Amino acid sequence: MNTRLQVIAPGRQAGGANLLLARTAVRLARRHGYRLSLVDFDDGATRAAWTDAGIPFEFVRYEVGGSIAIGQAEVVLVSLLGARMFPARLKGDLRAKLLAWCTAPQDPFKFLPPAYFFNACPWSAKRALARRLFPAHTARIGRFLSEGARRGGVVFMDTHCHEVNDYLFGPGIPAALIPICTAEPALGPRPVSPASGKAYWVGRIADFKTEPFVAMAQALLRSGAPIREIVVIGDGDGLAAAQARLAGLPIRWLGYVAPARLDAELFAQAELVFGHATALLEAAKLGIPSLLVDGTYDRLAADEVRAEWLHRCPPGYVGKIVSSTDLAGRPVAECLAELRADAGGLARADHLHWARHHHPDLVADRLAEAIARSDYTCADFLASGAAAPGFVGRFLDAVKARLFRRRY
Repeated sequence: MNTRLQVIAPGRQAGGANLLLARTAVRLARRHGYRLSLVDFDDGATRAAWTDAGIPFEFVRYEVGGSIAIGQAEVVLVSLLGARMFPARLKGDLRAKLLAWCTAPQDPFKFLPPAYFFNACPWSAKRALARRLFPAHTARIGRFLSEGARRGGVVFMDTHCHEVNDYLFGPGIPAALIPICTAEPALGPRPVSPASGKAYWVGRIADFKTEPFVAMAQALLRSGAPIREIVVIGDGDGLAAAQARLAGLPIRWLGYVAPARLDAELFAQAELVFGHATALLEAAKLGIPSLLVDGTYDRLAADEVRAEWLHRCPPGYVGKIVSSTDLAGRPVAECLAELRADAGGLARADHLHWARHHHPDLVADRLAEAIARSDYTCADFLASGAAAPGFVGRFLDAVKARLFRRRY
């Protein structure tokens, strides 16, 4: 196959959707023969990852606020939220197929200009806001999601992503699901636990992850628990507040850690890892007990937080964003009792779950199938108007850019 695939993933820090797209595209090239092109910053994380991987690719420099050139690409792969940049900026042959991967349930909602101000609201409030204040734009987003998912241009990372958007913008959006993945591990699975007494948090401390992180840290460090220290890998807007609330507890804050060093650190030191989404899969792929905690904006006490081992979660499930009363899982003390009784068994089960549902080969094959059957193009997306907010929306976007000094 000589299909030319362009990944649009500008970002300077390796993580989240950018890292996911970088890894899956490399797998598509190696397993299915795709020729790669990349839109990124000169010092972008995806550009660095592809260069380190020794994979050949064409490079298109990303300029903030500038045009985005498709060039000769036949397929464009982008996170669904990233497609918000396309109107008036995407240039080239718009007959190229589009594959937009929804990797967070709130991403389509962020197509609405005031979405930033309603991040912490429950889904019911977001639905009411969308339908009452922006009915035409909401309808356009719904039609885009329905047609895109039906024709192969939109995929959702799990059932939660799909169900949230069917509730907000449906009903009737097809459940086109492709789970997220990690890179194939250079280490692992780990033969034995280090019994270090260290639990690691991996991921940003921001938005819906802040409250679960704080409550989990408090619960894991309770007297009599096997965990004696928590090591935090990640930064974020909620970091300073979390540090203040957890002052006095045995917590070490490492900040951002590059992927290769992250694997080595976890492999050598982590007795367990707790977290959400892709970050948790980084532990499971190494054969480390992996404890999933859902996201919430609600304030949580240590005895209210719930968590579950990854292998006991449904296939493809990597956490959801819910109210505190709807957190999946069991009391943390129950999970820790299981860790004390059989850490090796938990590690093997979590690694097997990763291999069956989140291995990069499996995900790349699913993406290749979606691309092969798709007839949804970049032109179709632009014609849908899903990312075109109208006069009021453009005004709000301008105000938001001026207030928060954010341009993309």
